[in-house]
Amino acid sequence: MKIFYSGLVVFLCVSSSANAQQAISVQQHRTVHPAVFQNLPNNFEADQSAIRKTFSAAIGDTVRIQMSRQHAFTGVVIDKVQQSPTLLTINIRSFQFSGAMMHISLNSSPCVEQPLRAKIIHPKKGDVMVLSQENDKYVFRKEEQQFLLAE
Repeated sequence: MKIFYSGLVVFLCVSSSANAQQAISVQQHRTVHPAVFQNLPNNFEADQSAIRKTFSAAIGDTVRIQMSRQHAFTGVVIDKVQQSPTLLTINIRSFQFSGAMMHISLNSSPCVEQPLRAKIIHPKKGDVMVLSQENDKYVFRKEEQQFLLAE
């Protein structure tokens, strides 16, 4: 009788593994979004003082940020939030890149490595411009949106 039950268990294991679901091959296609900042260079030094002046604007104000000697960003301030005593953020809707938004934050805490941060992003396009600090300079760098992590 033990042999019968042992054989039955082996038979059930073999038949269940033979009838297990087969893996379905899925073909995923990466959606390639067109670039919105194709007329801008891959990176350029930003005018830090011009970006900092933006924080004096009020909601509804039209601002023109001279990002570098050759490049400017114009738009309207749609949001300004003092998130903490040391952190101020502004969102600006672009005029020249329809649908794009610039998000700028200024952290006045003395222990912050990069006090000024900015991103220009369009939700339906494939590229973004990210402000990063390199030594004592700020640089706008073009990146692919798919590699950008949300904060």
